[in-house]
Formats: sequence, structure tokens, C-alpha cells
Amino acid sequence: MISLVVTMVIKEGRMDEFLAECKKIRPKVLAEKGCFAYDYFKEVQSPLGSQEPVQKNRITLLERWESMEALQEHSDAPHMKEFLSKVKEWRESVTSRVLEPAF
Repeated sequence: MISLVVTMVIKEGRMDEFLAECKKIRPKVLAEKGCFAYDYFKEVQSPLGSQEPVQKNRITLLERWESMEALQEHSDAPHMKEFLSKVKEWRESVTSRVLEPAF
């Protein structure tokens, strides 16, 4: 099992159109072989003392894949290349962490 945590900061004023494109791509990704989860999250304030300050323009994408091969096929999919090309200019930054189970 492979998990991804993708953190994106979206440019001011572009969040609505960014999320609209995310809603369109999500069913296509979930239909891919080996995809178990592909979920976008926005930040909310909580009573947790360890929480980072909320950033209204930060979106986190959590992905779960059957294998590294499934993740690679996802990355090479034409619909992903089209999606990334479309949203590229709307993001200030993108960071990713690829994870595997610790035990």
C-alpha cells in the first residue's frame, strides 16, 4: 500500500475554479486500477494545541494506491497530464510525501 500526502497552496482568488477541476478529475482517478482513495481537504480550526495555523488557501490531497506501479500508471494517465496542465498556474506551491506502512 502506498499513500501520498500532497499539499498545495492555491493563488488568491483561484480556489473556486481549482476545486471545480478537482471535482471533475476525482471520479476518473477513483476509477483507475489500484486507486483506493483520492480525497481533497481544506483546513478548519480545532481545539488541538498541536495544530498548525490554518491557511485558507492550502488544500491537502490524500491518496492511497495498491502499489508503486499503480501510482506510476496514475501519474502517466492522459487525464492527469491534462488536469495538471490546467491547474498549474493556479497553484503557488506543491509538496508531496510518498509513504508506505511502517508496520
